[in-house]
Amino acid sequence: MKVVSLFAGCGGLDLGLVQAGHKVVLATDFDKDCKVTYDKNFDHKLLLKDVKELKGSEFPEYDILTGGFPCQGFSVANKYRDVKDDRNELYLEIVRLLNETKPKFFLAENVLGILSLGKGEVVKQIMKEFSEIGLEDDFDGYEVKKFKLNAADFGVPQGRKRVIFFGVSKEFSAELRNEIFNNFPPKPTHSGKPENNLKPYVTLRDAIGNFPEPYTRKGEKILNHYGTKHKVKINGYMGNRKLSWDKPGPTMVGRGGGTGGPVIAVHPNCNRRFTVRETATIQSFPKEFEFFGSTSSQFRQIGNAVAVEFARHLGDALKKVENVLLNELVEVDPQ
Repeated sequence: MKVVSLFAGCGGLDLGLVQAGHKVVLATDFDKDCKVTYDKNFDHKLLLKDVKELKGSEFPEYDILTGGFPCQGFSVANKYRDVKDDRNELYLEIVRLLNETKPKFFLAENVLGILSLGKGEVVKQIMKEFSEIGLEDDFDGYEVKKFKLNAADFGVPQGRKRVIFFGVSKEFSAELRNEIFNNFPPKPTHSGKPENNLKPYVTLRDAIGNFPEPYTRKGEKILNHYGTKHKVKINGYMGNRKLSWDKPGPTMVGRGGGTGGPVIAVHPNCNRRFTVRETATIQSFPKEFEFFGSTSSQFRQIGNAVAVEFARHLGDALKKVENVLLNELVEVDPQ
């Protein structure tokens, strides 16, 4: 599929989709460090532009809009969101661009906590707005479904639960949409339960157990294998928990520190925190993927990204969806 990627960041989602055989025809973000990282690692360039300045008329021909969206502007106290809340602006821009371009599909990602905001009323409103896109223009709208997925179930060495919203144009028949949803989301490939007869979860030992220590002769040969000297204090709180080598790691986050900086988890040896490269590996970025900007910015870019292996599985499922459409065309028109 041809992909337009909003809030592309350093490119975790895009890389996974490219690995699955899709083509990113436009990627945008407004973060300058992300652009440097993105441009150094992809054959195409990231457009450095505020989403509020984007116009659907500027988009190339494409099939699917992808990206995360903010939820801070949704009030947990009110049954429905305040449309005029400034913090909703970015979400409204996504809705606007979908309205302006009406692609065949869209895929949006968000944190698991969005499901419980406003006792579930917020996500109901989001689903309603997504499904009604284009109705004022005599467009048929979208069939939208949400899925709660854990990246660990797809070979990522990290417990990372996310909500994926997948929208399919109702210009496709109900029968065809049903077949599309039979192929999306992807089926788990890994499990922490042997009785599921899947591959075991990828552990921290599997992922980073062979890494040399940073600031050593061997460690300095590895890209971005450096980190923070923030003191280790095991107290059970986020970023200060003792981790097991033989389990997946915790969610790598892009922000959350008291100063607004990223929270960097403690290495299982309890002597230091993860390096940039270790964090990237836990996010399943390949070893040759290089990050730029300050060390704090690099951690933030990685923590905000979609885990690459998880994204690849999403991309594989979208490939199956693409094949469904191709088969439909062959059946309709043998030529």
